Amino acid sequence: MDHTQSPEDAAARFLDRLSGSRRLLVAISGGSDSTGLLIALDRALRSRRLPHSLAAVTIDHRLRAESTAEAETVGTLCASLGVPHHIIAWNDKKPKTGISAAAREARYRLLANAAKEVGTDLIVTGHTLDDQEETVAMRATRAAEDNLGLAGMADATLNDRRFWLLRPFLSVRRQDIRDYLRQIDIGWIDDPSNEDRKYERVRVRQDRTAIDPDAIRAAGVERTELSRQAAAIFRAHASSYAALLAKLPPEVIDIQSPAFQHALSTLCAVTGGRSHRPGRESMDRLISFLATGRTGRITLSRALVERRKDGLFLMRENRDISPLEIPAGETAEWDGRFRITNRREETLLVGPGRSPPPRPEPQGLSEGLVHHLNRIGPSVTAGKAIVMSAGTSSGSLDLEPCLPLFDHFLPAFDLDLANAVATLMGRKDYCPPPFNPY
Repeated sequence: MDHTQSPEDAAARFLDRLSGSRRLLVAISGGSDSTGLLIALDRALRSRRLPHSLAAVTIDHRLRAESTAEAETVGTLCASLGVPHHIIAWNDKKPKTGISAAAREARYRLLANAAKEVGTDLIVTGHTLDDQEETVAMRATRAAEDNLGLAGMADATLNDRRFWLLRPFLSVRRQDIRDYLRQIDIGWIDDPSNEDRKYERVRVRQDRTAIDPDAIRAAGVERTELSRQAAAIFRAHASSYAALLAKLPPEVIDIQSPAFQHALSTLCAVTGGRSHRPGRESMDRLISFLATGRTGRITLSRALVERRKDGLFLMRENRDISPLEIPAGETAEWDGRFRITNRREETLLVGPGRSPPPRPEPQGLSEGLVHHLNRIGPSVTAGKAIVMSAGTSSGSLDLEPCLPLFDHFLPAFDLDLANAVATLMGRKDYCPPPFNPY
């Protein structure tokens, strides 16, 4: 069944879903997809007299000589629509390898800066159904997270816990966007790098076989449900201590359950301070260990998983925990597990704690576990003075758990799961999507 939409219908449906009165920052490169997005949103706002408003930004990556002139051409289009337009250049030194990943990281960082300037937390991008199919095809070749990647891009993704990246055109074909622009006599810019086979996405685009959009949608529904079930496990059964340890009781262990495996891989990433769940091979090794029914321990993705008679205990393994200097007044992430703001007037040094374990043992944990937690927790010093030892707090700094798995890019598929983990680790919920609840 064909579930594709026209650009006009997709833009109207997206705007109707938005709650309140919103300012939208449209990321526009000048290509057909983003140009069609801006035009369709602008026309829908005018015709439907909706309370939202638009601003636009072009990220000039400075990777081609003509990029600056192209950005100025986009500015002319925006001026003709009465849409405020900003050009932000990526002036950093370009890496010799991994340019696509570096450009993507820079793009989202600069988009966030632009959103702050225009006073919004909503960034709208022109990703299409064609982009979605390419993304799924690339993730399928890796299969590092089992089938999670087969859901593709979410229509809403939270970036850095603050900015929602919204994709209204995931049900729109690129060819339909170009036909739409031709009908209204508006041109676009073709980037020659989109045909350069040195880039993985271009090779996938040119070589891949057709992917069923219904299968992608079904995978998105399945992933959302899987995350919901994993969240339910955490809310009903999991406990934690000082954001250093997570415990699952014995009755929850069900190695045949996809929801349990998803919950387990999520906790491995969280306690290990990782931005990705363990790969399939590592998870197979962990499940094989649990299948024996024996007590013992295993490490994966920097996490230590210890099985005892009273349940599973997950925590950071005690190795390769690097110290970190935090200058006065600055904020930094330590070991992927804690976000620390230095409120003192001198540089702080954060490292793993090595003081004697506290007494009495918290929450009935064994002395061995408490000793381990003390060694992996943050200890903060200024010069030779201890500002904050492991397991304590100090008014001279702010410390909160960070969750790299969710903090930087959180697809709406996983929002319920992320909130359950945040609660478990003593954090506030993430920002809700900007959509009406229907």
